[in-house]
Amino acid sequence: MPKPLRARLLRYVLYLSAVLLISLLILLWQAPTLTQRHLPGWLAKHYGLNLTLGEISVGLRHPSLAIGPSVLLDEKQQPIIAFEQLQIIPALGESWRQKAIILSDATLTRPTVQLVRLPDNKGTIRFNLTDALTRLLTPTQTPEPAGSEPPLIQITRLAATAGHIRYQDSRKSSSPGWVPPLTLSGLELQLPDFTTAPAHTNPFQLSASLNQHSPLKASGQFDIMTGAGKGRLSLGKLALSPFAPLWAAYLKVDLVKGEASAELDYQLTPGKQGLDWQLTKGKLTLNDWQLKQSQGAEFARFKQLALAGIAMDGGKQSIQIDQIALKAPAITAALDASQQLDLAALLIPLSAAQPAGKQADSGKPWRWSLKETRISQGELKLTESSSGKPQLRELSGLTLTLGPLSSQAGQRSPLTLNTTLNAQSTLAFDGALTLTPFALNGEIRQQGLPLKWAQPYLQDLLRISVRDGLLASRTKLAIATDAKGTLSQLDVTGGLDIERLTVLDRADNQRLLQIEHLQLSGLHYDGISQQVRIGDILLRKPFARIEINEDRVTNVQQLLLPQAAGTKPASGPVPRITIDQIRTEQGNLRFADRSLSPEFVVDIASLTGQSRHISNIPGQRSDLAFNGKVDRYAPVTIRGGTNLLIEQPVLDVAVTFNNLELTTFTPYSSTYAGYAIDKGQLSMKLNYKLRGNRLEGNNDITIKKLQLGEKIKSEQAKDLPLGLAIALLSDANGVIQMNLKVKGNLDQPDFSLGNIFWDVLSNTLSKAITSPFSLLASLAGGTEDLDELLFLPGEPDLTPTQQTKLAKLAQALKERPRLSMNIRGKVNFNEERPILQRQKLERALAKITGAPVDLSLLEQDPVLQAALAEAYEARFNEDLGDLADRLKLDKSSPALRAQAEILLRDQQLITTKSLRNLAMRRAQNTKEYLVDTQGIAPERLFVLDSQVRETDKEAKVVLTLDD
Repeated sequence: MPKPLRARLLRYVLYLSAVLLISLLILLWQAPTLTQRHLPGWLAKHYGLNLTLGEISVGLRHPSLAIGPSVLLDEKQQPIIAFEQLQIIPALGESWRQKAIILSDATLTRPTVQLVRLPDNKGTIRFNLTDALTRLLTPTQTPEPAGSEPPLIQITRLAATAGHIRYQDSRKSSSPGWVPPLTLSGLELQLPDFTTAPAHTNPFQLSASLNQHSPLKASGQFDIMTGAGKGRLSLGKLALSPFAPLWAAYLKVDLVKGEASAELDYQLTPGKQGLDWQLTKGKLTLNDWQLKQSQGAEFARFKQLALAGIAMDGGKQSIQIDQIALKAPAITAALDASQQLDLAALLIPLSAAQPAGKQADSGKPWRWSLKETRISQGELKLTESSSGKPQLRELSGLTLTLGPLSSQAGQRSPLTLNTTLNAQSTLAFDGALTLTPFALNGEIRQQGLPLKWAQPYLQDLLRISVRDGLLASRTKLAIATDAKGTLSQLDVTGGLDIERLTVLDRADNQRLLQIEHLQLSGLHYDGISQQVRIGDILLRKPFARIEINEDRVTNVQQLLLPQAAGTKPASGPVPRITIDQIRTEQGNLRFADRSLSPEFVVDIASLTGQSRHISNIPGQRSDLAFNGKVDRYAPVTIRGGTNLLIEQPVLDVAVTFNNLELTTFTPYSSTYAGYAIDKGQLSMKLNYKLRGNRLEGNNDITIKKLQLGEKIKSEQAKDLPLGLAIALLSDANGVIQMNLKVKGNLDQPDFSLGNIFWDVLSNTLSKAITSPFSLLASLAGGTEDLDELLFLPGEPDLTPTQQTKLAKLAQALKERPRLSMNIRGKVNFNEERPILQRQKLERALAKITGAPVDLSLLEQDPVLQAALAEAYEARFNEDLGDLADRLKLDKSSPALRAQAEILLRDQQLITTKSLRNLAMRRAQNTKEYLVDTQGIAPERLFVLDSQVRETDKEAKVVLTLDD
């Protein structure tokens, strides 16, 4: 009996299901083989891709798919992409329920990517991977149906392990943007809970090593559909020397060593024109950089350059950096004689570095800000040759702090700088910097700058040698430009101090200029209007030397050295100079005339005063007011007005000398008059006017008690009866008064003020011989017992008895104001020589004992006796015992020591000059007592020359009275 139809249909369905299941199993079993057999050929035929596909394994009990080692090759059979294994574990039930592709795991083991940049094609950047996948990734022409959406993909665990990516640029290393080979090894990528669902972010973690030494880490999350995301990225200790070709087209620099580390947070958000990006918490650190010139020496290095707090916003086009810190930078540079910096040669001009082309539109400018910049432990070594010889200038211990900077116009940034120059001079700046428009304002403080550093720059200009001097300054600087970059302000204000300046004349290596202290205050320099104003210049204890040499040329005229024919003088407007006043305290001006025989030398000491309203503006004059002294007692005053800084100098000066000792002028009287001056005092009122090169002088001369000395042969002297002329010119008081007018032209090669003056004087004396004058009236007086002061042998100092006698004499002189007195020292030639010898011996013995010695106490002083014995043995090469044996004296007897003392005393050399000095000291002490203690006017006292002769028998001062 046949089975029911229902049963048969059920049996047929079961048979069919079994057949379908068997067919599906056969299909799943054969699918890997079919894929391996046909997929590579199909890809090669349709897309030109060469694929070597590994073994494909399919798990049925626990659904999974595993693909063994596979490689994608380019047309040259070079690998592009490879991996050791790709394992996929699907979640079929969830995929069926959610109508999506859901995988529980997708792991790629040891993936390898060989990315090669190919030569550009008409400006288009090409890579081997993009070229190989171009056709595969080219979208089809079939339009997608409306409303279609991409399938949803979810992967519980998506990972790549032990990956390796290599980048290579096949172009020439000189190509723009060429990068050396890069490798990412040990790449680990984890994407848990990956999904393509809209508005869903996928977390990820990535780690790898760049070029095997630099750790690369990244973590964050992203939206696979929009590209939005955020995360953190870090790269550590990347050696940068392999990247030298990146800057080879712009800089001729070799990076010997140097590392870079960086870290940042980033965020990508959808914007109106694609993705907007922001970088925050960025940090870039460059460590241990060393740079050298191409095939040259090192020129720069630093320990660390750190940029912290970096933030960038691509949408807002803004950059912000919290701090830039540079530690221990060191730069070595050279400046040649033409002011060219050697480091400038490191820059390759843009015309050579970049091919000519159309510049891209810069568009909206980026905004930037920098909160703080710091430099510490900086060093700069500059070898400059502007003087013709290399000079090393080294800045050490440089520290710099710069406040906020930004692209915002008008922002003022505090700036401080401190450094030391050549380990001697300190330099500091404290102020503010503005970038747009540029402005720099602040105070500059400098201490201890040796002025001898200026010598190389003056060597070929002036015949001087700066040997000593320290400069200190405190100035304020103000520099500013307008919006077009044109200088709108250049002001320098403040002052400076110079301590112990010493300048020598290289012709004789003698002191030319010396200033104990120079203080300049109230300085104001305006670089725009070219004006210099100085409030006050104080010269404390200045010294200057003016000399006329044997050729009648002054040393001042010879200070300026001749320059080469091709040397051009400095051009440009001459700044207007105004100095309110120049003051002098305790100055000394030395004048010497070496053209005379004997030479004439005079010092104007204690020079004090001021010159006011100095200027180089035509029509203005400075006021002079100076006081000084010649030979300690002769006052000098200078008054008048002058302007020597203009093209046509102007001078109107009155100089007054009172009571100059005429013996000082013996060199002039010997040369032009043929006589020495034995006695006399000179007072002069000189008034000189200079108009252009025309000099006119009016000289009122008063001579007191002129007495000529010996006649001296001179070819320039005129044969005149000077004795008669002096007698005729003198009034009843022995005073000669003359008025001499001189004129001359400074342009004449043989111009000499001395020659003109003595010519006029000679003519005046010649006229005086033929003119009647009153005869000299003599006044005699005084007491006989006051004309001499007897001194103890060997003593120059006054005794109380002598001071009493001088006090009586001073009283008499005060009662006779027209009297003057001559003071001449005398010596006892025969008696004082042994005494001076004894004093000299006592000084020699004092050096042995280390204490003052008095030979009169010889018998009471054992130490002195031992010193005497030592000195005797050193002088005669025998001891006192030998002398005692020869003289048959007891070795401890006073007679023996007395004999040794006499022998040693007679060995002391005493010259006529020593005796003359003793006589002159007696005379000087006498005058000083009368002037300083008794108040006698110095012009009434004359110290006469002490002529020491063997016939002099008395130690005394001879006093004679004159009218």
